Amino acid sequence: MIWGSLGLAPGWNALDASEHGLNRLGFWAGAGAQTPLDGGAEAVHPADIATAERLGARVAEQAAALVAGRSALATRA
Repeated sequence: MIWGSLGLAPGWNALDASEHGLNRLGFWAGAGAQTPLDGGAEAVHPADIATAERLGARVAEQAAALVAGRSALATRA
């Protein structure tokens, strides 16, 4: 397993921050979301969805770098 962080600082922990910023809940080990207890899937905050999309892009970037590195090593041998 290769662990990769979210790569974002907490987004909603300063006076000038907004609840609409990425990583608004301050997770470090992955994306997190918070919804009202009585809310359904449509109640997920747009910033939480954007944070999850950012994590997906980061994982894709890291996977591409890993594949490129393995490919480069294979061609050298």
